[in-house]
Formats: sequence, structure tokens, C-alpha cells
Amino acid sequence: MTNAYECTTQPQRSQAADPLRTRDFRLLVAGLGISLFANLMLRFAMSMWVLDKTGSAAAFASILTASILPTILLSPLGGVMADRTNRRTVMVALDALSAVTVLVCVAIFSAAGFNLAAIAVMQVVLAVLDAMETPTVQAALPQMFRSHGEDVMRRAMAVVNVVNQTSTLVPAVLGGVLYAAVGAMPMMGLTIVGFGAAAVVECFIRLGAPDRGDAGGDDLRAAGRFLTRERPHVLHLVLICAALNFLVTGYAEVGFPYMVRTVLGFGSTAYGLAYGLVGASGLLGALVGGRVARSLSMRRFPMAIAAFSLTILPQALVMTIPAGGVMRLAVLTASTCGTMIAITLANLIAVPAIQMGCPEDMTGKVMSLALSASMCAQPLGQIAYGWAYSVYPAGAVLAVTFALATAMLPPVAHVTRRF
Repeated sequence: MTNAYECTTQPQRSQAADPLRTRDFRLLVAGLGISLFANLMLRFAMSMWVLDKTGSAAAFASILTASILPTILLSPLGGVMADRTNRRTVMVALDALSAVTVLVCVAIFSAAGFNLAAIAVMQVVLAVLDAMETPTVQAALPQMFRSHGEDVMRRAMAVVNVVNQTSTLVPAVLGGVLYAAVGAMPMMGLTIVGFGAAAVVECFIRLGAPDRGDAGGDDLRAAGRFLTRERPHVLHLVLICAALNFLVTGYAEVGFPYMVRTVLGFGSTAYGLAYGLVGASGLLGALVGGRVARSLSMRRFPMAIAAFSLTILPQALVMTIPAGGVMRLAVLTASTCGTMIAITLANLIAVPAIQMGCPEDMTGKVMSLALSASMCAQPLGQIAYGWAYSVYPAGAVLAVTFALATAMLPPVAHVTRRF
């Protein structure tokens, strides 16, 4: 009896030494990485195909913009499913549905050729499925690691961020080569295989049904009461993250390419190199965050936001004072790389804090509401900064961004003290 007990507890001790080495977490990461790679490779192929057939980059941009609204509206349903159904089952079903969606569109394109309406419907459906899967994955992490504490949660989030960044960079590097070599249809076939493989991998994750609590059929309203009455500091942190998304989306995703290509007049090669460095810095931030996860407690959150604001200041200065184009490009790129590292570290602090601040039966719903808030901030940031850069000098826009980021520090410090 003693030997049997020792045999059964020894693996548990070794797993406790490093919970991230468990089989289930590796399968979760593998399925997530394959699914993200397939999704982004498809998005790249469709953007190139639409551009080739229509000659208008705005056509595909309009499709992606149109997919935001149903994604925001339906994303909370993913949180409800994540808290009421086995999360492994949800992930498998969503990836399988993604594969079927692309397969149906391949059949349509094979029979009728290029069809912009079919591409629009496909991208909207895939965006909705992806938005429903995101809160499921974010709810699965605390289910796996809640008992191990926030340090392990931050390390797990760092691994997920590395997968996200890698899955973003690889399609950007390989997508053009594959599209030029084989075209859009074979890349859609690769996407179908990817979604199918992700579903198969996720089938082997051992994840039990979540504790449903006593919310019953009133899930989202119960989540709203939880955030507004029981844990308002969690709601305040969610709103801060949405505000950060507004600023980063506007100044980095809109302002950076505008300043490099339009204001400074650099070509696609220089911009591609700068964009690659910015993307790699996000990966570096996730790797560093995994290494220093133990020190990334909530008390470090104001420092991360302060670091983010300081990365904007050099850009505001260099775009205001007389300087050469190469110097400005170097400062913009280096500072934006610093922004990506600071924001990645801020996310590694804030997201586990939100997850750990929720009971098991609320995690999926709260994370889906947080995702919806961030997604609402994204188009608002794009619109606001698109207008601002068209009306005001780049240096003035960056100076206002620095002021707004700095103004966030007092509320950030106040919320931090509540955790």
C-alpha cells in the first residue's frame, strides 16, 4: 500500500515543481498555435486575393471592419459557453466549425470562382468563432492553474503570448512566399488542415466540466452584478485595459505605418523591416515576461504603464524638432518596440489578475466581457487616430497620446491598491 501511494504521488510532485510541463497544457498550447496560424495565414491569403482581383485594399479592410460588430455582440456567448460547457468541447467544436466554414467556401470558389460576398461571409463567421474561442482559452488557463497561484498563471499567459506573437510573425513572413508560389486556393486547403489538426489535438486535452455555480440561465446578468457590485476593482481594471487598447491601437497600428510610409515617405521594404522589428519585440516581451513572472505582481502594473508612456515621449520629440528621416525612423521603430514590450508585460500582469479575481463559474463570462470592451476600443482608436493624424501634425498627436497615457497613472495606482 505504501509503495502504491508513493508511485501515485511522485508524478504529482514532479508536476507541482513545474505545472507548465503537463501534457494538457502542452496540448492546449499546440492547438491554440495551430489554430492561430491557420486563421492568420487565411487572412493573409484572402487579403492578397482580394487585392489582386479588385485592386482595392479598402475592400478587404471593409470586410474586416464589418466583422467587428457581430464579433463584439456574440463574443459574450463564448464566455457563457465556456462557463456552462466543457471547455475542451467548446474549443474542439469551434475549430471544427472553422474548418467546415473554409471547406464550404472552397467548394463555392471551385464552382463559381472568386466571390467577394463569400469571402466577406467567411471572414465574419471566422471572426465570430475566433472571438468565442478566445474567452474559452482564457477561462481554461485558470481552471488548470488556479491552485498554483498567480505566478504560474503569468507564466502560462507568457507562453500563450509567445504562441500568439509567433503565430502572427510566421504567416507574415511565409504568407507572401506561399501565395506567390501556390495561390489562394491551396492556402485555403492548408488552413482547413490546420483547423482540423487543432481540433484533433484539443480532443486529447483532459479538462473537466467547469463549476457552474448558481447563476442558472441568467449568466451575463450575473456577471454584470459580479463586476459592478462584488468586484468593482476588477471592472475598473477591465476598463483600464480597454483604454490602453484604444491608445495602443490608435498610435501604433494607425500612427506608426502612417508616419513611416506617408509622413517620412519610406517604401515598403523599410516599413516591412520596421514592422518585423516591432513584431519581434512583442515576442521578446513575452519571453522576458515568462522569465520574470514571479516579479510581475499587480504592484508592478503602474510601472509598466509609466514605461509605456515614456516610450511615446521620444517619438513626440523627434517628430517635432528638426531631424533627418533616418533618425526619425530609428526613433519611431525603437520606441514602438519599447511600447510593445511594456504593453506585453502590462498584459501579463493585468490579465491573470482579472482571471484570478473571478470564481470558476464567472471566468469565461468576465473574460468575454473584457474582450468585448477591448474590441470596442479598437475601432474607436483607429477612427480617432485616423482623424487626428489627418488634421494635426504627427508630433502634436503623439504629445497628446503621451499626456493621456500619463494621466492614466493615478487611476491605475488606485486600482492596483485594490488587488
